[in-house]
Order: sequence, then structure tokens, then C-alpha cells
Amino acid sequence: AVRKSAETMWRKELERVKVTMMNEDQMTSFYTALYHTYLSPTVYTDSDGRYRGLDQNIHQAEGFTNYTTFSLWDTYRALHPLFSILQQRRTSDMINSMLAHYDQSVHDMLPVWSHHANENWCMIGYHSVPVIADAIVKKIEGFDYTRALEACVTTARNGWYDGLDDYMKLGYVPDERTGSSVSVTLEYAYDDWCIAQIAGKEELSREFSDRSHNYLNIWDTSIGFMRPRKADGTFRQEFDVLSTHGQGFIEGNAWNYSLYVPHDPDALIRLYGGNKRFT
Repeated sequence: AVRKSAETMWRKELERVKVTMMNEDQMTSFYTALYHTYLSPTVYTDSDGRYRGLDQNIHQAEGFTNYTTFSLWDTYRALHPLFSILQQRRTSDMINSMLAHYDQSVHDMLPVWSHHANENWCMIGYHSVPVIADAIVKKIEGFDYTRALEACVTTARNGWYDGLDDYMKLGYVPDERTGSSVSVTLEYAYDDWCIAQIAGKEELSREFSDRSHNYLNIWDTSIGFMRPRKADGTFRQEFDVLSTHGQGFIEGNAWNYSLYVPHDPDALIRLYGGNKRFT
């Protein structure tokens, strides 16, 4: 009975996507992959909705199912946008879980990489923001938009976090601050663009729209790549565009990350000198 119940539940979830024109092997690959997308984030409550929060106290999830295992640097680009189409109720629950994390955080931060009652601070950016913004622009119901925007803005203004103070003052994270300064700057710029899309008030929208152009501050015209820049405004001299080690990037190099301006591709193409050169 338990096995049959589980099979029925999984079939219901997998049938949210119906595909045609595939052979049996392709169908197996497709639905196995779809199954894998549903394995995390994970539910994090007892059977009565209680869970241990980030503040190590016991909380009650009211009106939502609490989730954890938000490895957001890995999932904000593709997995969560998929959820906002196929799993809208769970998306709402996940965002409410992020907001509960924010409420319990002594740092007033949305999750970066939360795992059960811990914040791992793993990887870079504040990528709860694009998950929340995507849900708002798609009009997913079940969470407080005003509260969510406030959490996004507060997180993005936390100057102590990973070079944000320098980012807000200089328009980029300097090379001296972190070994991932270029990656951090580029990902902050994208997250800021997301905030601008949901800001509502003109002044707030302008603030984060301006910040979203900070990728321009680490573009080195002389070589045509994003490049680590020091606090005094000069670019790092020793620089290898093919190396993934110690060059200002995380899990990538200048060839990978110089293309990371997903929110302003037309401007990026102009930086490269037009469509032909960019191609």
C-alpha cells in the first residue's frame, strides 16, 4: 500500500509535463531527469509543522510547509525558474521558508546556502533574490510581496557581507577583498537587476537598476574580458584568462564569466564590438 501510494504521488508530479515524439529510452532519460529536479530543496518539519529554526529555537510553520537545503548558487539559474512553472505551490512554500530564515537571522539576511538550522555561507551572491523576484513577476500567490521585497533590499544592503560595502561604494568588489571578486561583482549585478524589476517605487528601482550596471566597472576594454580590479581603480597586472585558479573567479575563468550579463545581453554584445565579433 505504501509503495502504491508513493508511486501514485510521483506519477502525479511527473505528469505535470507531458512529452511526445520520444522513444522509450528518451522518455526514461527525460522523466528520470525531471524526477531528479524534485529531490531538493527538502521538507524540514516534524509531522505537526514544528522545526528548529536558524536561531536554534523551535518554530511552527503557519500556513506553509517549511523547506531547507537551499543551495541557491546551484539552483537559481534554472531549477527555481522551472519550479515557478511546474511547482508554484511549493515555490510559495520555499519563499515563505526563506522569509522565515530571514526573520530568524541575526544578520537580517535571506538564505545564501541554508541547510536545516544552519547557514553555510557557501558560494557567492544573494540568490534568494532572483527566486523571489521570479515568483513575483509570475504572480505566484501565497506569500507577502511587500515583506519579500523588504527582505531582498535589506539583504542587498548588508555592507558587511562578502565585499558588499566596497561594491556599493566603488561599484565593484575589489581584488583585495576576495579571490572571487569578478564573479561576485557580476552575480551581485544580476541580483540587483532582479530587485529593480520588483521595486515598485521609482527611487528604489533606480537604485538597483544603477547597481545592475556595475559589471561595466570590471570590463577591461584593452583585452575584452572581465578582469579583477583593485581598490585604487587599476586592473590586476598578472592575469590569465584561461586559468580557473586565483584569477578573481569561482569555478570558472574569464572566458566563462565575461559572458555573464544575463540581464543586459545587448549591452554586453556592444562591449564586444557588435554581433559579429561577439559571435
